[in-house]
Amino acid sequence: MDRERAETHLRLLAEAELRRVTAMPAGSIPDRWYSARLASVAQALTAVGAVGADVADEVQAHVRLAVAARHRLDAHWPPGPERTRPAPPPASWRVVPVGQGISIQTDGLRRDLPLVAYVQSAGGARLIVTEWPFSPFTFTAADDRGVSYQISWRGEMAPRELQLRPDPPHQIRWLDLTTAPGEPATRIDLDPQIPVPDVTVTRTAHNPGELLLDVIAARILTTVAPFLQNTPGQPAAASADPRALIGDGPGHIVAALHAAGVLPPDSPVPGQLAGLCARLGIDGHGITAPPAGDLPDRWHSMLTPPGREPQDPPAPGILAATVAELPELDDAKIAIVGVHHKPAEVLQVLGRARGIVQQHHLARCTIMHLLATGLTPERDWPYATGLGPLTALWIRDSDGRWHATRPDGIVSPWGHNGSNPWTDTRMVTVWLRIIPPLNRGTAWIEISAAGRSAQVRATLPLSPQ
Repeated sequence: MDRERAETHLRLLAEAELRRVTAMPAGSIPDRWYSARLASVAQALTAVGAVGADVADEVQAHVRLAVAARHRLDAHWPPGPERTRPAPPPASWRVVPVGQGISIQTDGLRRDLPLVAYVQSAGGARLIVTEWPFSPFTFTAADDRGVSYQISWRGEMAPRELQLRPDPPHQIRWLDLTTAPGEPATRIDLDPQIPVPDVTVTRTAHNPGELLLDVIAARILTTVAPFLQNTPGQPAAASADPRALIGDGPGHIVAALHAAGVLPPDSPVPGQLAGLCARLGIDGHGITAPPAGDLPDRWHSMLTPPGREPQDPPAPGILAATVAELPELDDAKIAIVGVHHKPAEVLQVLGRARGIVQQHHLARCTIMHLLATGLTPERDWPYATGLGPLTALWIRDSDGRWHATRPDGIVSPWGHNGSNPWTDTRMVTVWLRIIPPLNRGTAWIEISAAGRSAQVRATLPLSPQ
């Protein structure tokens, strides 16, 4: 790794961006201007450890100040990139799968709210749920020792977690939940017999530059997969989403990784990424390597239509309620706590200003719930995975088809990329959307993640659908 060349490359790119923007007519420059190209390359070099966070911040700040001084713009946009903060150390937790529903009443309507898992850490105890209840509520519970608790959800777009108060002892065996006075309690078993998942670790060194490009490929594929499914036979370039995501960013990132010495000159991955864009009919990506015809199996699988007839969508519900704790990967600790299907729906959200109601059309999807500590924040990274800039979570199902993951599309206002901070600041709950969604009858999934020093695989059985 050549950190001096990496910093020089970043500063040269900053100078080129400054020349580009100063050559533009003043009236065409947004009041709050910043360089998405420069920010993306800075994030990439920081992610692979080629440039320090302080250097990346300084270079971007100098460009913003120079542009603002020449055109009298706001020099403080965007805010200082918290995304470059180092990952906090892993925290300890207790995670118990639940996989059952409780009946609650909100806005005068009774509905079932599925519980995914019970989680306890230094930041308190939570019940992770599959969706937002959409109205604040508080109900009561009692444990096996007779201690009483209040369980509440704060309302609006708070995280999809129910908080217990006071904090319970660490090893309570069950909770009896009562959601309304006079109603029978629902028992939540917190001492279940948990099957041991099949987890394998392969100690293989992975190049950080190639890991980063694999993350970019996963993000591209999760963007185009719904389009390819809904409009078979049409090139993905017909959709504005992949064009906006790709732009010329991959080319600048590949050049920066080569300059930093974290991507071997003979690496096949830049050509594979160019080949992926060519398969999608998208040009202008800026990668100079010739497009490769052979793509990794997981990329190729996501581009290939399923070989069988389309199936009816699976019924909503929890498919897996088990804990698969993965071995630490690049100092990150991840536990998979559940998988569930969500049906297609129209979500109405009441805006904070003037009572405006916004509608979001949500396609049917499969959501994987994770708990994680030791992750590097990803704010403002356009290729965010929810698990750090160098980690893509890939899934192979029992039919042999591959799926990629991305943060769920609806985020809490104080979280980022589909994850939310706990009060101990070391732990996040992450909701990943599996794309394309799992089919009815999927018996198991194999979850695969690669880090710099190892490859981790975990096989998770799914309940009948």
